Amino acid sequence: MKISSFLPKSCDLHNGSVPRWIPGATTINDFLHWPDEAPKPKLSFGAIAMVGVDEALMMGLGIASRLHFPTTNYRKRCTDEMHDTLEFFTAKGWIDKPRGYHQSPPALEKVKFKHDTSRGVHYEHMTFESAYVPHTGEAGRSRWLGYTANQTGHCWVLRHSGPQRPWLINIHGYRMGMPYIDLPFFHTQALHENKGLNILHYVLPLHGPRKIGASSGDGVLTPDYLNLIHTEAQAMFELRGIINWLRNDGAPQVGVHGISLGGYTTALLAGLEGDLACAIAGVPAINLVRTTQRLNQGKLLSVMDNTGMSWRDIERMTQVISPIALKPKVPADRRYIYAGILDRLARPEDPIDLWKHWGRPKIQWYAGNHLTFPWEKTVNTFIDNALNDCYTNYSKTSTL
Repeated sequence: MKISSFLPKSCDLHNGSVPRWIPGATTINDFLHWPDEAPKPKLSFGAIAMVGVDEALMMGLGIASRLHFPTTNYRKRCTDEMHDTLEFFTAKGWIDKPRGYHQSPPALEKVKFKHDTSRGVHYEHMTFESAYVPHTGEAGRSRWLGYTANQTGHCWVLRHSGPQRPWLINIHGYRMGMPYIDLPFFHTQALHENKGLNILHYVLPLHGPRKIGASSGDGVLTPDYLNLIHTEAQAMFELRGIINWLRNDGAPQVGVHGISLGGYTTALLAGLEGDLACAIAGVPAINLVRTTQRLNQGKLLSVMDNTGMSWRDIERMTQVISPIALKPKVPADRRYIYAGILDRLARPEDPIDLWKHWGRPKIQWYAGNHLTFPWEKTVNTFIDNALNDCYTNYSKTSTL
């Protein structure tokens, strides 16, 4: 007899609320007050375990991003820079018209390739010289340019020999940016070999070999929220440069697929770059200010995040990199979203916000958390169908 036969069956959650003094009340109430646009989860031991994993991950990320305890001078510098930035952006008109904030990239320079291997997957390590420079007069400009390792762009590339084929750009999530993580999470080898696509993994600023701290992603989601703006602005600048470089090299189609922070980046790119084969936003944490507030759960982290600027002003300041602030340029039938109903980082309201902003395109919900999507059959089928629908000139002989 199976052990599962002794366990309580899963059950539907009903509306209501529990007192806030009960441990886990916030999480429980989130599930009880469920958005109508998302499937309601069923309560089971498996669901509780997946929620627990996400909650632990969220707390761990929050602590890890604040290991450098903010000193008085650090807080003052952050506060002064953010107030200056908000004033500067407002004067330029970029809060209301954020498209004007983003600079057009020149041609890529000093592009180099080196053969490498990760966990049995052979790929090319592509590097290029980043020409991104924050606007003259923009706060934090000289500090950002002082991150030397970040001034070189990195990509993991799998391409076919012979005539040019369509390309898919993959954008990793927060704390990723290493080939041994990125390649398996995106099923890159299968996409390359079985689907016949050329694949390019873009490494986000401050991640992987571009990191400025002990760990990949240090400095992105911290009380220094100006780094977040520069991270996404530089990503837009470089990704658009890469797309132009691929097209000039003869690429017939270029699509983009991102996960988590990469899903956010994909959605932002879809507001600036229209002629994409597809824009697939996976588990997208579409409101990074809201996500950061989740990461500072608990009084200690709230104190560490107290920089003297209101969340409302921080959200206004980050409008220049908000996907919701830009009208999508990618055609509606090429926009795709997938999300986990048990996800505690990119909670259902995040993908729902993007889904509404994108005009209610195809969306795939799965009964998992923020990390389980690579093993979800429904997600893999959804991505496979999206590629089949959007790419017109490659082999469709196999699925993921």
